[in-house]
Formats: sequence, structure tokens, C-alpha cells
Amino acid sequence: MKPEIEKLEEASRFKTELLSLISHDFKDVFGSLLLMTEAVENSTISKDDFFNLLPKINQDAKKNLQTLSDTGEWLRTQMDDFEPKKSNIFVLELFTALQKDFKDKLNEKKLDFLFKGDENIVFQNDNFLISYILKKILDNAIKYSFLEKTIYFEVFENINTITLSIVDFGMGMDLETQKLLFSFEGPVFHGTREEIGAGLSLKIAKKFVTFVHGELEVDSTENVGTTISIILSKIEK
Repeated sequence: MKPEIEKLEEASRFKTELLSLISHDFKDVFGSLLLMTEAVENSTISKDDFFNLLPKINQDAKKNLQTLSDTGEWLRTQMDDFEPKKSNIFVLELFTALQKDFKDKLNEKKLDFLFKGDENIVFQNDNFLISYILKKILDNAIKYSFLEKTIYFEVFENINTITLSIVDFGMGMDLETQKLLFSFEGPVFHGTREEIGAGLSLKIAKKFVTFVHGELEVDSTENVGTTISIILSKIEK
């Protein structure tokens, strides 16, 4: 009984922190937009200055749109009838889909995205959840990678587990930052080209890992790079 109560308390805390984060972010972006439009109307700032600030508003709006999208995906898992759907997952197909989805972002930074491991590995799990987790990890890796480097999609299999890793060579993190990576208390992180991370994506990805019988591990060295791995228990067919 005690584990169930603790699980419910943790879920309640996550929902409270999630709603607080969304409320805070949207107040910020709409508050800034309101102040700026009023400043133009009152001639406190020039129209040129206003237009110069539009890229920042655009960036904040994209961040909040991503927050809404991630929240929507999380809400899908909160329905009473939600259960992970087990199906065969081909690791090479996972890699190919990621390569296609992130082609433009990879090209913008001139990053290579390479597969490392056994291309023939097939395992059973929920394809939607696994794909979502990997997309958020890869998006994070691209943001913090140095230009013209390589990101690896690594796959390792042993008797009991499958490990899927995204390895980047970039900014990396110190131990203090790693502790805050999945916390709502963490700061806003900036990428190598000043990209703003929504932060929420990895928090939801970590929640999804629990649905797929897995663990999330982070290994990072500042100014060297980061490896984020999903370690999955094999599900019997």
C-alpha cells in the first residue's frame, strides 16, 4: 500500500509543478508582448526597436508551443485506458526515422548523425513512447553540440537489457547541472547557438521511461559532451 501512496504523491507533485511551469512561461511571454505593444502605442519605444525585439518574442513563442505539445503528449498517458502498446521495434528503423525528422536541424549545425551497433537488433516495447523519448534526447543533443561534430545513435544488447544511447560532443554539463536536468527548479539552458531549451521535454521523457520498463542514465563532461541512455528490460514476446 505504501508504494502506491508514494507513487500517487509523486504523480500529484509532478502535475502541480508542470502546471506551475506552464503558467509561469505563458505569463512571461504574453506579459512581454503586452508591454512591448503598449510601449509602441505610447511611443515609449520606436517601431524599429519593436521589430528588433521580434526574434526574441518568436523564440519564446516557439518554446511555449513546444511546452504545449509536450504537455499534450504527457496527457495522453494520463487517460484511464492508457497502456503501452507492445510491438516489434527495429533499431535501424528508429535511427532512420530520427535521421529523417532531424535532417534540417542537423544540417544547420553541419552535424553528422551515425549509427553504432548491431543493425539487426529487434525488441518489443511501445514504439510511440520509445520514439518520443529518443526524439527529445536527440533534440537536446543537437542544441548543445559544437558545430561540425558527430552525434551517435548507439545500440547495445545483452541477455536482459537493450541500451539505446544518444552521444554528442558539445557543451556537456557539470555535476550540479546534471542534478537539475530533470528538475522543475533548473535554470533555462542555452545551446551552442543560443537555442533555448523548453526543459519540459526531458522531464516528460523521463516519466515515459517508467512506462517502458526502463531507466534513464546521463554521463556528461563539461566542454566534452554528453551521453544519455535508455536502458530497457527485455519484454517477453
